[in-house]
Amino acid sequence: MLPLLRQARVVAKSSALRAAFSSAAPDLKTQIPPPAPYTGLFSTNFDVTQPEHKARMERWKWILELLGYFNEEATVTNKSALLYNSCVNQAAHPSFYRALDLPPDFRSQQALLILHVWIVHRRLIGAKTPNAPKDKVDPGKLLQEALFDRLWEDTTVRIRNQNVSELTVNKHLHEVQQRSFNQCVAYDQYFASHGAKRSLSEAISKHVLNVEPSSKPSQTALLTAYVQRELKTIQKVLVIEEGPEMPLEALETGDLPWGPPLANPGNMTYDDDEFDLIGQRYGNWRSALDVRGTRYFWNLTTRFSSWDKPTDATK
Repeated sequence: MLPLLRQARVVAKSSALRAAFSSAAPDLKTQIPPPAPYTGLFSTNFDVTQPEHKARMERWKWILELLGYFNEEATVTNKSALLYNSCVNQAAHPSFYRALDLPPDFRSQQALLILHVWIVHRRLIGAKTPNAPKDKVDPGKLLQEALFDRLWEDTTVRIRNQNVSELTVNKHLHEVQQRSFNQCVAYDQYFASHGAKRSLSEAISKHVLNVEPSSKPSQTALLTAYVQRELKTIQKVLVIEEGPEMPLEALETGDLPWGPPLANPGNMTYDDDEFDLIGQRYGNWRSALDVRGTRYFWNLTTRFSSWDKPTDATK
């Protein structure tokens, strides 16, 4: 009986956590998806801009506190989820695939996602808290580890989206993890070589463009310049020590200042039916996957979710 009670508590805690995300204020800048329709402990498919729904979540706040939603572990989980989804949203822009001549398949989407996670990961492992006790794990390291936990959880769902047998999901996940590890090690050579542009370009050619070095020189140069720019930007943001730069605590919204994704900022469009990417934006809507790997859509303002792609994505 005790294991069953523990399991029920975990399920309830997970559902309550997801419901809390779905109740976020409409002006919140984070873009973490709410649960799919008809899932979770609560009915999560509602418009958070409506006063009665805000009052409803406030009424159930006590259960979130009871389930430990606001403890230290949950806080790290929430922050890492916000950071991870910032990477997902940036990597799901169609301009990457058009500019780099990439097919929008699983390999390409995963490679671009890993690239963005790696950019955040590099800054987190370099962030240090001044005068921190030696017996306490640095918060930057904790957040970095949690970031990869979110990555593998989401990767499992993405694998299910490929309609593979459930019995082979773990096997596929292990293969993707090994590929991702090799990809990150290749990117790390950029720092090991003291910022040698060639090492980063070669890693991008092999792991993102899936070609031999120099096979796609213009696309390689384009993405290499993008990565170098984003590394410099993130260097100024993910800082823990006090000073004029943004502290780590300011990342709770997950609103990372990503630059334009390989496109002229004045020429970026979200309504692009040529691609169907996980996390892609369609006007005021984004796509997402539920735990079974089934695609759904959610509204960035109301948090309302739908199984069907909205016909008028501007609303």
